[in-house]
Amino acid sequence: MAECVEAPLTGLSAYVREGWFKLYMSDVGMLCAQYGMPTKLQIIDGSLSGSLKGGIYENLIADILDRNGFPLYYHSKDGGRLEMEFVVESAHGVVPVEVKAKTGQTLSLDKLLARADVPFGYKFTGGNVGVSGKNVTLPHYMAVFLRPCL
Repeated sequence: MAECVEAPLTGLSAYVREGWFKLYMSDVGMLCAQYGMPTKLQIIDGSLSGSLKGGIYENLIADILDRNGFPLYYHSKDGGRLEMEFVVESAHGVVPVEVKAKTGQTLSLDKLLARADVPFGYKFTGGNVGVSGKNVTLPHYMAVFLRPCL
């Protein structure tokens, strides 16, 4: 379960919005199995797309962060117009984590990275490693290397 925080500031637990949360499955394989055979075939042949694909990848990163010891928080503001899939605390401050099924724009991440109190952010995509300013882009599989001490 990821809890919603009203502000992405150090001491995330102090900013939890009571009653707002997202639920994730702890087994991504079981999640995919619940969608039935057509979805499983699309995963196998690489044709899965849309919000279903994004949801599966978001669940994958949630599971990895949880297993690596991160408390799960997300940030939502302005009626959902600004939403960061995950925010984690590090020795440097709060770090936003964006998840993209492939590649794409990261308006919410870019907005948070413009703040002076946000040291850097991660974008997990289907692409390669890259750094642009404070934005660190990594392939999905590299999420396993994140640790709470960042």
